Amino acid sequence: MDGRPEGVRDPVLSVIFERAAAGSRPRQRADAHRVCLAVEGGGMRAAVTAGMCAMLGEAGLMDAFDCVYGCSAGALNGAYAAAGQATVWATSFEDTANRQFIDRRRVLRRRPVLDMDFLFGEVIGIRLPVSVAGLARGPEFRAVAVSLEDVTLRVLRDFGTVAELMAAVRVSCAVPLLGGAPPEFRGERMVDGGLLEPIPFRSALGDGATHVLVLRSRDARYRSRPYGRMVELALGRVHPELRPLVHTGDERYNHAAEELEALGRHPAGTPLVTQIAVPDGSRLTDRLSTDRAAIADSIRLGAAAMASALLGEPARVVWRPVPYAAGRLGFPAAAERAS
Repeated sequence: MDGRPEGVRDPVLSVIFERAAAGSRPRQRADAHRVCLAVEGGGMRAAVTAGMCAMLGEAGLMDAFDCVYGCSAGALNGAYAAAGQATVWATSFEDTANRQFIDRRRVLRRRPVLDMDFLFGEVIGIRLPVSVAGLARGPEFRAVAVSLEDVTLRVLRDFGTVAELMAAVRVSCAVPLLGGAPPEFRGERMVDGGLLEPIPFRSALGDGATHVLVLRSRDARYRSRPYGRMVELALGRVHPELRPLVHTGDERYNHAAEELEALGRHPAGTPLVTQIAVPDGSRLTDRLSTDRAAIADSIRLGAAAMASALLGEPARVVWRPVPYAAGRLGFPAAAERAS
C-alpha cells in the first residue's frame, strides 16, 4: 500500500513506497522488480522536473529506483537526483538564470546562445560538483543522446568515473545551434537526445523496466507544434543530417505524450507506467528564460505536483520544499505509508 487515501492507489507509487518502507537499496533488492525514473528535459523549463526530483529526494524515495534515465536538461536533473543531490541542484536553476549562461544577443555575434563551458565548468565543476559517494550508493544513471554519426539514439551507460558520466550528460544537453559545436562522447559527436526521445520512458522499458515513473516538464495535455520554418532551415544548413528529425519532432513528441496517457490508465498486459505532471494549463517558464521568479515558480509547481501525487491529495509547498496537506506537515513515516 502507498499510504494515500483509498481509491487513489497507483501501482508504480505503491512499489516505490513498499521498497522505502522495507529499507530496500539499489543493487540489494529483495524483489524482482526493475523500477526506473524517466526525466523529461526542456531547457530552463526543466525547473519543473527539478522540483519533482527534489521532492522525491526530500521524501526519501530515491533509493527505491534501480535506474534513472534523463534527456537534455532532464539528464542533469536525473544525475543529481541519482547522487542524492536533487534539492541542491534545483536551486542551481536560479543561479544559471543570467546572461553569463543564456544570452540571446550572442546570436548577433555568431556565438552560441548557451555557454555550456560556464554551466559544466563553473556551475557544475566548481560550485555544485556531483557527489562521487552519492552516485556509488544511488540508482544507476543513463543519459539519452543522438549520435551525429548515424543519427540514431544512444543510451549512455556504464560510466567509469563521474567525469565520464558528466560528459555523457553534456552531450545529452547539447542543443544544436544554441549550444555551439557538438561535443564528443566515446569518440562520437552527439547532440540533445530530445531530438529522438524527448521523454525517455521507452529507453527504460527497452532495458527491462517493470515500473516507470515519468516526470514531465509540461502538463500532461500539452501537445507540441511544428518548429518554425526558419529554425528548420537554419539547422539544416549547419547539421543537414538533423533536419528530418526537426521536421518530424512535434509528431514524435505528441506520439510519446499520447502513449504515456494510454499507459497511465494501466491497461492489462502493458508495462506499469505512471507520469507526474503539473496541472493542465500551468504557466511555466520558457526554455531560455532568465526570469528567476518565473523559474522559482516552476520549481515550486513541480515540487507541489510530486507532493500531491505522493500524498494523494492537493498539497502546497514552500521552498526548501516542505509539503503541507490536510493540516499535516511533511510526509508520513515510511512505516505509516506502507501500512
